[in-house]
Amino acid sequence: MPIKRSQTIALLCVILAGLTLSALVASSFYRQERRETLAGFNAEVDAIGSQFYQELTFQFESLYLLRALFNGSTEVSDEEFQRVARETLDRHSDILALGWAPQIEQPASEPSYPLNYLATEQRRSGLHGFNLGAIPPIRPALQAGHAQGTLQMVVQFPLFAQEPELPGVLALLPVLKANTSNGDTAPLRGFIIGFFHIEDLLSRLLEKHPVSDFDLALLDNSMDPEHRLLYHHQSKVGLAVSTATYRAPLPTVAGHQLNLQARPTDNYLSRHGSRVPLLIMLSGSLFTFLVAAYLRTTVVRSAAIEDLVKARTRKLNETNDKLVNLSMTDGLTDIPNRRNFDSHLDVEWKRGIREKQPLTLMLIDIDCFKAYNDHYGHLQGDQCLRRVAKTLHDQTSRPRDLVARYGGEEFALILPHTDCAAKSLGEQCRTAVEALALPHTASGIGDKVTVSVGIASMVPQRDSQPVDLIAQADQALYHAKNTGRNRVVLAD
Repeated sequence: MPIKRSQTIALLCVILAGLTLSALVASSFYRQERRETLAGFNAEVDAIGSQFYQELTFQFESLYLLRALFNGSTEVSDEEFQRVARETLDRHSDILALGWAPQIEQPASEPSYPLNYLATEQRRSGLHGFNLGAIPPIRPALQAGHAQGTLQMVVQFPLFAQEPELPGVLALLPVLKANTSNGDTAPLRGFIIGFFHIEDLLSRLLEKHPVSDFDLALLDNSMDPEHRLLYHHQSKVGLAVSTATYRAPLPTVAGHQLNLQARPTDNYLSRHGSRVPLLIMLSGSLFTFLVAAYLRTTVVRSAAIEDLVKARTRKLNETNDKLVNLSMTDGLTDIPNRRNFDSHLDVEWKRGIREKQPLTLMLIDIDCFKAYNDHYGHLQGDQCLRRVAKTLHDQTSRPRDLVARYGGEEFALILPHTDCAAKSLGEQCRTAVEALALPHTASGIGDKVTVSVGIASMVPQRDSQPVDLIAQADQALYHAKNTGRNRVVLAD
């Protein structure tokens, strides 16, 4: 019975209102979830920045230890410097070299700062004895350190002549002479020099954090835009979401304002999100359409039509059930076929992900079956397959266990919630088949039908697939056949 125009319009309004409400609620949950995810991401970046700042200042403390050596003595020999420098380098693995550059006054020009001492293993660098004041990138830092008496830093500096591709940080800590008696500022004695590879320091720190799916860059806002980038970690998976960029400023270090700039990837947001908004949308939409369907059915339903529909539906369902049963059962052995196996494995794999329980797959191959067919004929071969299939089916007792014909002379057993007992069950299957005592004089390993069994067990994960379990079981079966057959092999 056709429905009226006004009823059709009312039905469409109900559907539109239900879908709109579902979308609004789902969108609200999604925005709240996204805010919480980004807040967690920002907190993680802040933690990385805090740890990096602590590590960097810890490395700079080595310079203050050496300054104490010079403050405590008017003359420091190369041997004394080397001894203290080696001890310091042993404690601070990220320091590449330590040095001492005294200030040498020049009558008619700027003071020079020759690099007199270097840690022993770095004397090959080419900087030993070189006037640091003659290097343009270092000269402003020397002047600032002289004027302010504070630690200075030169970033993106090629540390060693033999390794120009190794830019890093050159730190300069001024050492003053003893205070004068009239209270004037103490004159400069020289600089403690430290060579640091900041990329190694940050890379080692990032190994402790799961940063595989977000971009992270270390910037120096004190530098010009061309030289501002000090380090860049690029995500290995996913695309960075630029709209979620977060900048975490670090405390000022030696006159440089550093900050971490991070962007999560779509993979990060997906991994930290949930399916609640999607479920809300789907549930709301489903409910809306169910209500609409019910309203429409109420209008058009009549007793005669309802009886007719029920009769036809029942007949159709019976036909579909028969077709489904035929399409999911192996015609020869009367056990589930490969299609049934694939469907059942997919269902149990998803259940294993939710329940975090192990799933075991057992692949069983009849040994030398081609020779059996050639010797006894295909009719006898079919009978052998039926008896082996029934025997394997008899070894399982749980409702969710499945014995299927995998292909040819191969069978498969899917065993949910099974791990340690898998090998004993495999041995039980092998022994049961052998106990049938089906003659097989053409076998190369005995006079009766035997099977080889390969077993693999794993707890399904979201980043893995059922094919991974099949591959492991197939490899174990290959190993069983390759090492003599008629045996059970458990995958590593």
